[in-house]
Amino acid sequence: MRIAIIGPQNTGKTTFIKDFLKEFKKYTTPKETYRDIVHKNKLEINQKTSDSSQEAIGTFLFEIIKNTSGGNILFDRCVVDNYVYSSVGYDNKKISKDLLLKTEKLMLENLRYLDCLIFIPTALSVQLKDDTFRDTDTQFIDAVNNTFITTLLDIRSKYFIPVFIISGNRKQRIEKIKKILS
Repeated sequence: MRIAIIGPQNTGKTTFIKDFLKEFKKYTTPKETYRDIVHKNKLEINQKTSDSSQEAIGTFLFEIIKNTSGGNILFDRCVVDNYVYSSVGYDNKKISKDLLLKTEKLMLENLRYLDCLIFIPTALSVQLKDDTFRDTDTQFIDAVNNTFITTLLDIRSKYFIPVFIISGNRKQRIEKIKKILS
């Protein structure tokens, strides 16, 4: 099964992925993540994003999902995330309409390479962490979360890919995923 873990920053996705891989030994995850691309290319992200940053991230996410072989793979984000952040960037006049449309097309094509999406929404139980990848502006995080919800509702209504929502503490999240995967 090919699963992408998606959602806004500061929701515990990376922690969930680590917990998931400990629990489900038959799953692997690519060694390189979008964070490596951001670091290597010194990309501006979140509220400081640009067309070139979002295009580089989207291309990386698309290629890693398309080209990673194997049966049981867990991906840290996918082009859905890229589309959502591009949408919020577009709303904030940081992203062009052309890039947004290109990212939407890439996102829909990327869904063909996945079996399901696991969405981890914002939660009060996860402490905001200020680092080079996370934005702690709660209005920005809420806008991203709301755009995820709108985008996922659209995906669920038009495309045949299951979308699951995982919330709660670390133990609760693992218990929920066990039920989903059983």
